[in-house]
Amino acid sequence: MKWHQRLLGAGSAALLTAAGLATFVPATASADEVAANTSTPIGTRPMMGFNDWARFTCAAQARLDGTRTGYSFQQFMLDQAQAMKDTGLVAAGYTNLTVDDCWMQRGADGHLHGASTWNSGSTQPGFDADLTAYANQVHSLGMQVGLYSTSGVNTCQGVPGGVMGHEQDDANTLAAWTVDSLKLDNCGTTGADRQQEFTTTANALKTATAGTSRKILFNESAPAGAGPASAAKYQTMDWVRGLGQMWRVSPDIAVWHNTTPMASAWDWPHGGDYYEGGVLQNYVDTVALARYNGAGNHNDADMLLIGDNNQLTQAEQRSQFALWSAMGSPLMISTDVRKMAADPVAYAPQLNILKNTDIIAVDQDTTAGGYLASRQSATETSGVDVVVKPLAGGARAVVILNRNATATAYTLDLGRIGFPNTGCARTAKDLWNHTTSSVQGSITVTVGSHDNAMYTIDPGTCGAAAPTGQIQAAQSAFQTAAFCLDAKGGGVAGAAVGLYACNGLTYQQWARQANGLIVSQRDTSLCVVGSTSGLKLAGCTTTDPNQLWTYNRSGQLKANGRCMDIFGGSLTDASATVGTYACGDHQPNQTWSAPFDAPPAP
Repeated sequence: MKWHQRLLGAGSAALLTAAGLATFVPATASADEVAANTSTPIGTRPMMGFNDWARFTCAAQARLDGTRTGYSFQQFMLDQAQAMKDTGLVAAGYTNLTVDDCWMQRGADGHLHGASTWNSGSTQPGFDADLTAYANQVHSLGMQVGLYSTSGVNTCQGVPGGVMGHEQDDANTLAAWTVDSLKLDNCGTTGADRQQEFTTTANALKTATAGTSRKILFNESAPAGAGPASAAKYQTMDWVRGLGQMWRVSPDIAVWHNTTPMASAWDWPHGGDYYEGGVLQNYVDTVALARYNGAGNHNDADMLLIGDNNQLTQAEQRSQFALWSAMGSPLMISTDVRKMAADPVAYAPQLNILKNTDIIAVDQDTTAGGYLASRQSATETSGVDVVVKPLAGGARAVVILNRNATATAYTLDLGRIGFPNTGCARTAKDLWNHTTSSVQGSITVTVGSHDNAMYTIDPGTCGAAAPTGQIQAAQSAFQTAAFCLDAKGGGVAGAAVGLYACNGLTYQQWARQANGLIVSQRDTSLCVVGSTSGLKLAGCTTTDPNQLWTYNRSGQLKANGRCMDIFGGSLTDASATVGTYACGDHQPNQTWSAPFDAPPAP
């Protein structure tokens, strides 16, 4: 298996348009934004920019006229930066320029240098040995400099330029070159030494930038090295938070495969011989971890395949952009922006997607990550998903994703995403059409195949929304659908609450009230009661400690000192009893993705 956990990196001077909301309050710095790599809060918002990997990997490149002689990869990256500026993408907030694997070499003196040729199989010139001039040119275009490394000795492409054994010297070199972000991959380390190596690197970055105003944002691939059915996944999600600002959580997005016919990157589950997934797969893996997102803490779903990367239809490109923004993922373009700059008319649809200020504002709102409120089908190729992201001021961003092969009419019930008093008029803004309307109770829309509808909904004076939606168990593996918590036996008093394939019905809709009650939306007089013999539905009361649930960042739902638990520990057995049990350490069978208003406490 290849290990290309591509963590994307840099702070962003992102556009903070209010997305049509009544209020938009920028997030303020908090202690959680200061990690081991810096004493200064950086990376408060998801970064935006360009990374070459998904579109270009380590392949030699040519000028747009097809000539290669004397064309270095350094100039190729600078041409991409110029195109980012010329297309208005820099002005829209895409300010980081990250060059991925193969840019470096380690000299006989042990110091890190730019590679003189791009890779071992190419004669294309690479980078200057000293990247100071390169960094100055990138900065002059209004962009930040991002570089890649790995936690071992050799990078994922076999380049002997990883940080292991050179952590402080490499950090000092990056600081001297005025680099803005470091993306650290997993190749060369395992679960036994990965935390130590990432910690050493984070501390080295802090030491290298001490006393300077330019800090180096740390982007960590570590969580992508552990699957969702392992305790290591959630342990890693905890420790990366204290070291840096961003982290990859899933396999690579599908890289450019220049084959005929072109393989689709929309629904492309990985096989045993490669470490990639389609847009749907990376979305499924990332949205389950929404609780970890917040100011200065960002789950990275990997790169945007929007532009000349024609592995996606235009509808699929729109959907990737909407989903990534709703999840609060970094927005890193991997495409040939030079082509977009050379012919902005031909690429107007793609540029309009990438520069949609209303949707960018949703991504840059750090109130919380977007969670999966409803899923109609466990199969990747059918059904409708609804993703909800809490926004500043109490508004909600909502994405309605159509997985079906044909256009589908869908009615979004505002009550089922947490809005009370559905007879009250609220303001909804269509973020694709940039129009506002007054809505009561529901929104009905027809969504094209693999397309989406996206709205912000303002609570106005109608009452604040409560976190409402499905409660999902941990996935049994990357790129697999998890089970949902389901009201069995008709959802009546005394009925069991257990697992079932997600179907979007009211049996699987739950409101988490501020008082701790988990209220069934099948019958709002009934709540989930914890028991060592199995969960049940009973009349709601705050006097029963077994009905008062807390939710933490690790994904534990606790009542009366015990955790909601899938008995037997299997994540693939829908018939397993779900009850309460002594809380363990990051146990996957005690890990749940639930709706929330703000990032849960540890």
